[in-house]
Amino acid sequence: MSPEKGGGLRTQSTGGRRLLVGSLLSGGLLLVPLLLLGTGATLTSAAPGGAGGGRTAADASARPGTGSLPSPSLKLAFQVPAATTTTAPPATSTAPPATSTTTRPPATTTTQAPVTSSATGLATWYAEAPPGKCASPWLPFGTVLTVTDIASGASITCTVDDRETAGPPHAVDLSPSGFEGMAPLSQGVVQVNISW
Repeated sequence: MSPEKGGGLRTQSTGGRRLLVGSLLSGGLLLVPLLLLGTGATLTSAAPGGAGGGRTAADASARPGTGSLPSPSLKLAFQVPAATTTTAPPATSTAPPATSTTTRPPATTTTQAPVTSSATGLATWYAEAPPGKCASPWLPFGTVLTVTDIASGASITCTVDDRETAGPPHAVDLSPSGFEGMAPLSQGVVQVNISW
């Protein structure tokens, strides 16, 4: 192995292959568009009624000073716009428009129902909670909850004042008196729907 950077490959000659490839690519990039476009373009026009103003295909192909050129493959076409006519504007009336009196309908006010959200999960109880208070893993402090036991339909209202640390599927930790409003304390856990 050679101690030079790049090893033995650095000293090898490409034998002109790079030059050949570069020439072919450059030639291809220059010649292909020229072959696609042809050597020129023929202009064709259609004048309205076939009268004056436009050149015919025979006129366009016989350009002065070009001698005999092969017929090009690209033809451009354009059309002279037809003659325009103007019409008189409709007559206008100077009579004032008829007036009508309408009464505005009485204004109505709509009150939207407060937006409520809900969640379903487990409710438990803890002895340190004061009556009417509860703990939630995610709701802000001061949020008023309505907690409904899904099995019995019994519900209570409480205010979030603490964090419940058990996390999902636990939705709320209630005070002992709040839990007893839905189920006996000995049950320990109930499936509830909470709304706020």
